[in-house]
Amino acid sequence: MLTSVEHILATAAETWPELPAIIDAHGATSYSELHRQTQVLKKRLTQTGLGKGMGLGIMGRNSCHFVAAMIAGMGCGSTVFPLSHQLKAAEVAQILDDTRLHAVIDDLSGIAPVADEGKTIPCAGQLLRLSWTGVPRSRPVTDLADAAFVRYTSGTTGCSKGVVLTHRRILERVEVTRRTLGLTPEDAVLWVLPMAFHFLVTILVYIRSGAAIVLARDLLAHSLIEVAKRHRATLLYASPMPIRLLAAAAPGSLSGLKYVISTSSAIPPDIARSFTRRHGVPVVQAYGLIEAGLPLVDRLSGEADPETVGYPVEGFEVTLFDECLMPVADQHIGRLAVRGPGLFDAYLKPWRPAEEVLADGWFLTGDLARYDAAGRLVICGREKHVINVAGNKVFPEEVEAILNAHPEVAVSRVYGKSHPLMGEIVCAEVVASRKRVLDPEELLDFCRDRLSTYKVPQQICQVAEISLTQSGKIQRVH
Repeated sequence: MLTSVEHILATAAETWPELPAIIDAHGATSYSELHRQTQVLKKRLTQTGLGKGMGLGIMGRNSCHFVAAMIAGMGCGSTVFPLSHQLKAAEVAQILDDTRLHAVIDDLSGIAPVADEGKTIPCAGQLLRLSWTGVPRSRPVTDLADAAFVRYTSGTTGCSKGVVLTHRRILERVEVTRRTLGLTPEDAVLWVLPMAFHFLVTILVYIRSGAAIVLARDLLAHSLIEVAKRHRATLLYASPMPIRLLAAAAPGSLSGLKYVISTSSAIPPDIARSFTRRHGVPVVQAYGLIEAGLPLVDRLSGEADPETVGYPVEGFEVTLFDECLMPVADQHIGRLAVRGPGLFDAYLKPWRPAEEVLADGWFLTGDLARYDAAGRLVICGREKHVINVAGNKVFPEEVEAILNAHPEVAVSRVYGKSHPLMGEIVCAEVVASRKRVLDPEELLDFCRDRLSTYKVPQQICQVAEISLTQSGKIQRVH
């Protein structure tokens, strides 16, 4: 019986020692070798003083080293926080201030997360940098003794919540999703999503199943096709953007795929159907969120409907509530709520145990949905105004805070606008602090220096005023 996350890899290494775990541009890393790398890194981290109750940020590109660092950190008894290597200095500083992490380990592909030079640690031919933040090591990063993983729901301001998961909850999720996807050691997954945002539960599910994880070099269609053919990929688990790019590829070029799972944001149905017509491979929608894992997915066999996110997976229940938390009538739109194995344990800041958040065991997702005639769930919109850019969620308040910090901006309003490729793009309206015409490029440069690329507005429009509600809050654009 598995009792911790590191046992997932240990079991895989014992069961399929010579099978490839991760394949990248440098070759294949077997399950036994990945386990060995993880254990060596775990020992080195322990020798530096990393231990139980500490918070460890893991910052880097998709690689076997990122996987090893995540599992090694949890193996030390620490709570790991995956971080994107694309974060800017201000964003990292805000995260460190919010979370009170004890250390950050990175692969040198982004900014230095901490001012000091850090200590380099070798890991299978790659140098990793371990930097201590100065937070007292005796101070635990969470109130849960068995906390293993924390990931922010989105940006780095107070609008975002750190979702805390224990080893037990992670293992529950892995088992549910493993049964749902039905992967075997014969499968190879073409991986195109950033691990910093999508490590749980999918990467661990693939390891638990003995499947090979094939890391794409880039998102160019010809590169994806070449890698898929060479390594005989059977599953593409991706956001809509690479699926759209591949929908125009030559017929038969992806014949080895069994199915494609679209996640992170809604895929345009015409793109999904075009992909299926051209390649003979069904595109299945899945609905995942960090608080609950993967509670909804369409059928992997038979006719998939790309306009829906499918059915509850085994072990999960789904309901639709009205504003008074009463079930809505059939075919009516309601507030989507889920419950089942692996629900999150707590929010980090402000600290709120799950039992204080859940409504009689139900997690309210913030999405509005309805059932179709076949009993599938259709997502209709969001209660809140989070912007979904190619699977990356952006809080308008975070971008507004940056724009409002510009000396020539009095107030701003940020909103999402539908986009055929990205799902949504970030747009902004700004009011000048003085009576002058603002330079949009100057404002964009200001944002680029302070925000991750996907959070930077694609359109900025100067307006005379921005409407407010009676309570003085910004009237949001729907």
